[in-house]
Amino acid sequence: MIEINYKNLDLEIYWEEVKKETFQKPKSDSTNTTLKDYQDKLFIDKKLSVSLEELYRFLQEKNDVFKTIFSDIELKTLILLHVDELNHKVRKIEEKINLLDEDKQKQLKIILKDVFQYSKFQAKVLAPYFEKYLNPRTCYYCNIDFINRYGEEEVEKNGKKEIEFKNKFTLDHFIDKGRYSYLALSLFNLIPCCFICNSKKIKGSIEFYGNEKLQNTNPYLRSFDFDEKVKFKLFLTDSCEDLDIKSKDNIDIRLKENYSNKYDCKDGYIEKFQLDKRYQAHKDIVFEMLENAKLYSDSRLKELQELTGIPYQEIKKDIFNLIEDDADLSKEPFSKLRKDMADELGIERVRLK
Repeated sequence: MIEINYKNLDLEIYWEEVKKETFQKPKSDSTNTTLKDYQDKLFIDKKLSVSLEELYRFLQEKNDVFKTIFSDIELKTLILLHVDELNHKVRKIEEKINLLDEDKQKQLKIILKDVFQYSKFQAKVLAPYFEKYLNPRTCYYCNIDFINRYGEEEVEKNGKKEIEFKNKFTLDHFIDKGRYSYLALSLFNLIPCCFICNSKKIKGSIEFYGNEKLQNTNPYLRSFDFDEKVKFKLFLTDSCEDLDIKSKDNIDIRLKENYSNKYDCKDGYIEKFQLDKRYQAHKDIVFEMLENAKLYSDSRLKELQELTGIPYQEIKKDIFNLIEDDADLSKEPFSKLRKDMADELGIERVRLK
């Protein structure tokens, strides 16, 4: 729903943080079969750990199956592959994988899951990076929930005390990491979102890659134009008599796309994230705007300006919680709903600058 502005993302820092994360020499109960199979060659001269980059390069040289697929693909390319190139790169890699026999495909799948361990990187590398450089505040898929960090906690690491934060956001893999493990750490495949959108009930492991209705709806895409094409619209329910809106039960709000069906189609973006259904629980926001529109005409707002000395524009913005045209919609829940409803109700937005 909300485009991700990635201009503040420092790609080189992300690469440096990811590539240097280390894998420890496996213990007897380790489930990482790749490390166990190659431990005599990886952990020599009392070496106790290897970085992700070292492991990747080692497999490029020593594992024939891995080499067949990834010999000409640098790790940095996978990690920083731009969103506009993701689908093309996946297609090329999958074409090569499909040429392998069944046993080799199974072997490769195990290796990729051992190497690109999302759970190993999530709390230590990925979440802190997104908190620092993107600072996500609301879910980019639904714009309903706050997903900012919370819960300051003092922990001890390597003999030093550090402050850690818990966060309310999860990182969704736009292209499923279960099937495409080599994209589990790819920056532009990670979407900060709420736990509901990333739950099995909503998105689950939907195959966005290869799905013509969904593959071009990644919020990082330059062509992601949901806010421009799709608008919240107000409808009256059958319970509304004589056009007299007395409660939120008299209204219905739905997302409608103009001049195309890129997002609003069967099995499309709006349907998959159940946006229309989920926003029905928040009709009170729109009803409050309707009630305020009755109470605060322009003339009444100007009277309040004379009485309080507070500029008319500020009063209007506060009463209707108006969202400016150039506002970053990702910073506040329901910002798109409020912006679209202001247009729908003819409430002119104001500029304070």
